[in-house]
Amino acid sequence: MPAAPPARMVVYASDHGFGHAARMLALASRLAEDGASVTLCAGAAAPMIRAALPLLPAPVDVVFASLDPGLAPRAGALDFDLDRSREALAAWRADLPRLVAIEAQRLVSLGAALVVADVPAAALLAAARADVPAVLCSNFTWLDMYAGRFGGELDAILADAYARARVGYRLRLGAMPLAGLSTLHDIDGVLARRPRRDRATVRRELGVPEGDLLLGLGLGGSLDAVLYDVLSASAPASGVRLLVPSHAADPPPRGPLVHFPAITPDPQSYFGACDLVLAKAGYSTLAEAAIAGVPLAVFPLHGSPESVRLALDVEALGLGVRLADEAEARAALSRPEALFDAARRACRGPLPDAAPALAAALRARFP
Repeated sequence: MPAAPPARMVVYASDHGFGHAARMLALASRLAEDGASVTLCAGAAAPMIRAALPLLPAPVDVVFASLDPGLAPRAGALDFDLDRSREALAAWRADLPRLVAIEAQRLVSLGAALVVADVPAAALLAAARADVPAVLCSNFTWLDMYAGRFGGELDAILADAYARARVGYRLRLGAMPLAGLSTLHDIDGVLARRPRRDRATVRRELGVPEGDLLLGLGLGGSLDAVLYDVLSASAPASGVRLLVPSHAADPPPRGPLVHFPAITPDPQSYFGACDLVLAKAGYSTLAEAAIAGVPLAVFPLHGSPESVRLALDVEALGLGVRLADEAEARAALSRPEALFDAARRACRGPLPDAAPALAAALRARFP
């Protein structure tokens, strides 16, 4: 008799920025490497994920699914636009029955045996409709993030969805209560992609002399070039290079800025080649620096409970230094050597990879 095919795991990433897809790609890759058949569902980040597929140790299928609006950023600023967020969430609530029906049908057609969602509530509701067990793997739920700001009706929908998860695996970095879940297991380490190329190779590609300090700016795709320009103007013209992603085919030079392609098979290798990463506190940028042992200097995003928690954890876990806000980051860039020294002293080394422990926990609970 031929062997039965491996069970299909369907992994859902939130569409709130590329970071959610990056960390769920790390988990999907590990599950596939361990022998599972894996489909990863992502929204706007799907091209970024597909670019990384040739370097994965085992095949992962990728499909498009945009299941949650998250919070709408205010253009060129480090906070959220609550009015735009409210409008997006109202549209999401109206569209939720359609989203759930589409994803439930997808799960049935794939023969899904397990759903693993990082935060989108619609994925959990779809799993319940398709009678597929589901778990949540995240450091927050949208109940934690919205904190009652958008009304009781939305909170009730989210609470009902999160109650469908069999268990929540809570990521240690930036851990919040995971409101809505009754059963939690804490997971140490960080869920992130490891660098695939060494520091010297990447720096040669970028044209950065070994004697220069390379500082990666992790501001996220939600922030426009205004902040890059503002921060770069605060840095000295020599001795420090600022590394930023670019969506342009041939970005123009901007003083000390060094660009790398935003859509590339291994973006984590560029930040892994840095001497310091200066970032707004978002999970994946911090986690990818932490897994590579690169010191961090972080400041929180206004109005984001998760971002505040992440910034505190950078300090508590010995990953680097916490800055109060963008103004302090600009001031620190005017004296970069002091910032590098402070972050190096505070950094106690890399954090372990959470993906093996998560994969083992899933195998044990859902054999």
